[in-house]
Amino acid sequence: MGTRTPFLALVVCALATLAPAAQAATPFTAGTGSGHDVAVGSDGKGHVAWLVDGVDDEVHYCRVPAGGTACEATRVLAFIGTASQSPSPHVQVFTPAPNKVVVLAACTQCQFSEQKTFRFVSTNNGDSFGAGDQVGTLQLNGQASFVNGEDVALSVSGSVFQGQDNPPPTGSTATLNLGQSGAVFGASTAVGPGGVKAVYAVNDLEAVQYRVFTDPDGTATITAPQLNTSTNWSAVTPLANPEGDNDETRLDSGPNGISLTYRYNQPTDNHIRLRMFDSATSTFGDAQSIEGPDRIEDSGIGESMHSQDASGRLHVVWRSLYDGNRLRYTRSDATGANFSTPATLATQETFFDPMVEAGADGNGFAVWRASGDAIRVVPIDPQPESGGPGGPGPGGGPDTTRPTAGGFRVGDSTLFPGQATSFTFTSSEAGFAVLTVQKQVKGLKVKVRGKRRCVPQTRKRLRALRRSAGSAAAFRRLLRQRRCKAYTKIGSIRQTVGPGRNTIRFSGRIAGHRLRPGRYRALLVITDSAGNVSRVERINFRVLRRHR
Repeated sequence: MGTRTPFLALVVCALATLAPAAQAATPFTAGTGSGHDVAVGSDGKGHVAWLVDGVDDEVHYCRVPAGGTACEATRVLAFIGTASQSPSPHVQVFTPAPNKVVVLAACTQCQFSEQKTFRFVSTNNGDSFGAGDQVGTLQLNGQASFVNGEDVALSVSGSVFQGQDNPPPTGSTATLNLGQSGAVFGASTAVGPGGVKAVYAVNDLEAVQYRVFTDPDGTATITAPQLNTSTNWSAVTPLANPEGDNDETRLDSGPNGISLTYRYNQPTDNHIRLRMFDSATSTFGDAQSIEGPDRIEDSGIGESMHSQDASGRLHVVWRSLYDGNRLRYTRSDATGANFSTPATLATQETFFDPMVEAGADGNGFAVWRASGDAIRVVPIDPQPESGGPGGPGPGGGPDTTRPTAGGFRVGDSTLFPGQATSFTFTSSEAGFAVLTVQKQVKGLKVKVRGKRRCVPQTRKRLRALRRSAGSAAAFRRLLRQRRCKAYTKIGSIRQTVGPGRNTIRFSGRIAGHRLRPGRYRALLVITDSAGNVSRVERINFRVLRRHR
């Protein structure tokens, strides 16, 4: 046997070398129906619910263990006194606290041909649910949100919004009338951190518009009557610098605040765009594309959806029609700004209304409706894949060549506050560009991890320098020696780029604000679809005070 061991080892190594690349987790079918939704609890378990039409509409529920590929528990939740056979709207699922699962569902032709919204609550992680309480009168055909402390839902049905609780609201107090063209889609709501502000958004005639709720007493204890009072909401507001032809509006919130994604439609190159909400100004900032440059995203991308987990990561899914369909996925880091290279969660099936949710560790599930009304579930297990040569998937070997950027220029190196300009450059290949704007500030040379570096001057650092000097004269001498020019980040613009000349347009505002007078620099980095990163390119510019 001793003489065979080296030979067997060689065989095993050879087979390992020839083995196919790892496959994504296998999706499974939880049931059949429509109007599905998913939530992930703090324990990593997934909670999936959907509607089943019949003599009496029912809500079907499935709990999936963390990383699992089958239901570990199922339940059927019945409406009270209903007999509905009409098309079902969406179910909404929330996990607002450990072991608490909330399901919102509506019947469209309930008793006496009424529309009613019911709330089903489990306090034992889905082992059992209480009888449904009526909390509203909507169809729930948009994406709702939930405030745990008051058990209040922010629910939508197209142009109609309703704050829902028991007893349910009545009369016209539930109508905010956002989007009155008759072509309203993608209705969505989100509550910001702290619960003082909330946003309700739709896309109306292919343009995103929104209203902002501000808690009138500032206590962050939002109630349904407050939500249903239109004077607590701002006027209808469009996005700043809108691209045009937008749809698939989706709001969500987490540690990084309220986030908005939507699809920007172009004849041959659709984009999944992200904007972050600035609660101080009640506006959304500049848009960035997050779908990446891979050829897979050139094939009819859409059905986009996103969520933000408890660690601040944004998880985004969308469908691509590439090579028999793909469910594509990317997620950000904890800052919500930097995204992974898009990868594939599932292939070769239809993907209607994909949803994605994850826990604080970044793991979770995607759920969609497939052919035959199958409710499909897959753990988040993204697999790298490329639609062309040079990527890690079919069509070529690993790409290890870094992209290069050249000819980096700014259209006007002297600006006034709010003035727009453009940055141009060449790229050696398709990729994803990040343009970071930094402001020059007073700096101090201090030791950081054993090396002296120039960092922004702060009162804390000045106090430390004064203590180390021992006297006023020594402090002034040290200050002259340690002075330097430091930079602090203001914000970033992200954009897909192609080989050759590219332009990034700067609207005059970044991170929701105009640049104040001062000296600035812009840093440019390009990342290709294989994750290779270019050298950092820099250019300086100034913002002057506008003369009156």
